[in-house]
Amino acid sequence: MKIWHKVLDFFVTGMGFGAITCLLILGIVSNSVGAINIPLMSVIVVFICSGLIGELSFLFYTNLSYLVALLLHLIGTFTLFSIMMLFNHWLIDWQTLGIFIFVYIIIWIVIRLTQEKDIQKINRQIKKRNGKDE
Repeated sequence: MKIWHKVLDFFVTGMGFGAITCLLILGIVSNSVGAINIPLMSVIVVFICSGLIGELSFLFYTNLSYLVALLLHLIGTFTLFSIMMLFNHWLIDWQTLGIFIFVYIIIWIVIRLTQEKDIQKINRQIKKRNGKDE
């Protein structure tokens, strides 16, 4: 049962990152091109692909080196991103690729900073439990 909880957690986290990213990009783009209508099916495709990208996070919990896991995650993320773009009939060009790389780096930084904060919190709790103040 615990594995299903982790699968759901990865999927929902991926959906969250995907939804936020999509909304931010649409908000920025819509100011320059006017109102944008997005069909429900496109939203569903974004959610599914984003959730699957979240599932790729399992790579970081394997015996793979961090660099190999990151490379495989990047390749898988780009593949799912491309599938999303094709299903939604959205243009893939140099601007789109630049946005993809920029967003990937920003999300990676956010996740790394969050992990660092969690690690520091856990280390403080361990020190406190062992009776060692900082």
